[in-house]
Amino acid sequence: MSKRTAVVVVHGIGSQRALETVRGVIRAVWSDGDSASDARKRIWTHPEATANDIDLAVMTTNTVPGTQGRVVDFHELYWAHLMSETKAVAVLLWLFELARKGPNMKPGMNGLWWSGAIFVCLLVLSLTLLILQGVLLFSDTAARTMVIAPFLLLFSIITFGLAIALRYRALRLVTLLGLLCAAGIPIIVGYYLVQDLVLPSGRGRGLINVPDLITWVTLPPVIALFAIYLLMGRQGLRAFWRILVVSAVVFLLVLYYLWTSKLETVANLMNGWRPWSLNSDWSSVVAWTIVGFYLAVNAAFLQPYLGDAARYFRNSPANVAVRREIRKEAVELLDRLHESGRYDRIVVVAHSLGSVIAYDMLRAYFSRICDQLPPPSELGPEIAEIDKATWQPGAEASRDDKTALREKARKAIARIAAATDNTALPPETKPKSWLVTDLVTVGAALTHAHFLMCVGKTEPDLQNDFARRVREREFPTCPPQQLDKDGLLSFWNPRTGRKEFHHGALFGLTRWTNIYFPLEQVFWGDAIGGPLAPIFGSHIVDVPVATRAAGGADFFTHTAYWDVGRPEGWNAPHIVALRDAVDLADMGSAKDLIDPGSAAPAGGSRT
Repeated sequence: MSKRTAVVVVHGIGSQRALETVRGVIRAVWSDGDSASDARKRIWTHPEATANDIDLAVMTTNTVPGTQGRVVDFHELYWAHLMSETKAVAVLLWLFELARKGPNMKPGMNGLWWSGAIFVCLLVLSLTLLILQGVLLFSDTAARTMVIAPFLLLFSIITFGLAIALRYRALRLVTLLGLLCAAGIPIIVGYYLVQDLVLPSGRGRGLINVPDLITWVTLPPVIALFAIYLLMGRQGLRAFWRILVVSAVVFLLVLYYLWTSKLETVANLMNGWRPWSLNSDWSSVVAWTIVGFYLAVNAAFLQPYLGDAARYFRNSPANVAVRREIRKEAVELLDRLHESGRYDRIVVVAHSLGSVIAYDMLRAYFSRICDQLPPPSELGPEIAEIDKATWQPGAEASRDDKTALREKARKAIARIAAATDNTALPPETKPKSWLVTDLVTVGAALTHAHFLMCVGKTEPDLQNDFARRVREREFPTCPPQQLDKDGLLSFWNPRTGRKEFHHGALFGLTRWTNIYFPLEQVFWGDAIGGPLAPIFGSHIVDVPVATRAAGGADFFTHTAYWDVGRPEGWNAPHIVALRDAVDLADMGSAKDLIDPGSAAPAGGSRT
């Protein structure tokens, strides 16, 4: 039976419809905008042979031009249905977690962190203010009571705890609780000294109690400060104090303007313009505006789009279950393609968050079958040459090095396919196969791997955590990270007494091409995608593209990677790069992407 090529498309975030992304990719890499040529190119849609999901059809081409009867099956790994109904609180909690990591994003993106962190702090402060105003309104009591009652309760608990600690001679607790009691006594004395102190309120409202005034002004920011510290850590406090400074400056500027204009008395101004004060009408209006704006942004963007990322990256129990199901379906799809016997080449095309899912799919499946692949010593010289190479992911890679790996890796996959095509062997003794020749990522969220996939509160912490995962072979790199006396691809297994592929060898066999629109001023180009070679290894071929041959960034091009509706159509650089990376005819254009100057002829793709 003639072998086929399988192209697996993994869609990105958002409320994606089944087959929407794969149809866009097919139009970009199979059609070419020439009506005469397209008339000879056909595509048929039919259910999967396994009938696991009749909604996810397979799209099959006729013979690819320039090949001897090779056809291509396009599959889609559809996972959006598993991410439906993300709760608003889940998105907000994820934003708090991202804020705790600080402004340690890739270059050009830290301004987005500051904007997001400051806005989330404003949201917390606004909610604090409105809740306290509600308590004050319905309790119908003096403002200072909102502080006195909780303070006395806390002081009583600490005093009672001190007595118990003394009774059982818990000296460490005695010291701590004693210091807290000592700090509370001056506060109590100070309150009794100023509890009857009053100031003129202006506007004919008589006198204002000083403790009430202090409570109005300080209580919302103080409670918000503790809430932000608990939710966002010290990094959140960095954003919060900037809010207080800006609020104070605006307040002083307005106060100065109105004072010099002699529009109101100072007392009247203090009543109406105190920033984040419980009795300030202006603060209430600002707080409701911020909350309303967040609800609108959450409904339009955060929940339907970032909600997917929040559930995939955040390690809460419910999210882990969803992520596990996505990975399970992904690995099962890859397993079906390998076991079907229909293919000798598989290409994975992944967009946005789909790049992370595709990366997880590949590393999980390769780790599962690597020790069941044919022995490296039986697969020809290319495997041995890669295995003995001195390439490392953090070192510089020349054009010749990248070309050598791509050429040898493609031949290595062909040898694995040939060695495992013996259908006469019984299933229990038949070796597994690895047929994924190419991973093509577009707009890859993996460019934020340190920030999204690692643990830490500083940039060195995030980098160290990533390096640890590479050393432990949790994160495969391109080329593979060499450890101890292992080769790039193999290790000596003392249990079997032979050399086998280790589970970090994935991208010594599979070529990785990453296409991205360079970022300019946050909103021009692609803020989600970016280069991957500095993170996942120097042999990844990063291909910066534009929608026009003349270059220049367009507004928000994250979803434009397969958009042939741009002025230059199929000849646009981003379409040419995608066609060459996928390389349906398997003629070597994926290798030529290493040198952007020879990426493709003016007429478009080589296929």
